[in-house]
Amino acid sequence: MKTPNQTFRHFDRLQGRAIQFVRWNLPVLLMTGLSLFFLKCEGSSPDPKTVLVPLLVAADPNTAANLGGSQTGSGTETPIAAGEIPEVPPLLNEVTYITNPANPADDPYSSKGLLQFQKTSISFQKPVPTNTELTMYFGKNNMELNADGTVTNALQSVKRTAGNFSGYTYLCDSDKKYKVFVVAKNEFGIASKELRIGHARKCAEAIKSPGTYGNCSDHCLETTKSGDKIEITAKFTLPIDGKSFHLDLSALSPRSLPESIAPSVDLDIAIPLAGQHTVKTSFSFQEKEFLCAEVQSLVMLNEPFRFTLLKGYVDIPNE
Repeated sequence: MKTPNQTFRHFDRLQGRAIQFVRWNLPVLLMTGLSLFFLKCEGSSPDPKTVLVPLLVAADPNTAANLGGSQTGSGTETPIAAGEIPEVPPLLNEVTYITNPANPADDPYSSKGLLQFQKTSISFQKPVPTNTELTMYFGKNNMELNADGTVTNALQSVKRTAGNFSGYTYLCDSDKKYKVFVVAKNEFGIASKELRIGHARKCAEAIKSPGTYGNCSDHCLETTKSGDKIEITAKFTLPIDGKSFHLDLSALSPRSLPESIAPSVDLDIAIPLAGQHTVKTSFSFQEKEFLCAEVQSLVMLNEPFRFTLLKGYVDIPNE
């Protein structure tokens, strides 16, 4: 039977060994405890492999260098992690958008459209600081972007940041060309994207060049593109000789109050012969603010009697 003194001495030895064990293994125990604490905070059950991570880190003095993605070794580029901001100028992805008719309350005459940019319409190839400035400029063909990121002749501008951009909708005139600049700017540099867009209403039906409208064995319109010009030809085929023939061609804006897009031309023949008769006009599309031209051709003939009006829409390139 152990005496009280022997029991106390035995307890002292156990206590001393416990303290010595804790001192020797304090870093490992501390990191294991922290790992379990963080797992509990995240609501995850401790996985054996996860719990072993701090033990391996503490046991291997070279682990810290290996985990960081060393510059030496294979030479592969370390991917950018979430929240890691490279100190380089912003790089914009292509800007996307959609178009829709305007709300009837904003458009009583059915002449307006919406250019809609969603939250995901503007994005970056690499992470940028949340305070990176995002400015959208809306204008016509005369709007210009300067080297310092400023813009002249804008009709409207909207400023946001990369952190709070949630989309934007621009109310515009339908069937007209618009130029849009998206400029991103931060302490590392400037990036920009340009869009030439518009909301097509009547112009949604426009034919592109080269194209044909109508039946060229009878009465048709043909359109071709040559350089910066659109050429339009009206053709009418007379099956037999006739009397008092008239053929004309005009190109107008698609708006309710039309304006001339190209010079009007006409052909009058007192005694027309059988065969095909043509008239032609042209215009430079770079000078036009519309997305299309409304093209009309009228045929009048006394003998054999004919009265025909051919009308269609021809696309005007937005370049």
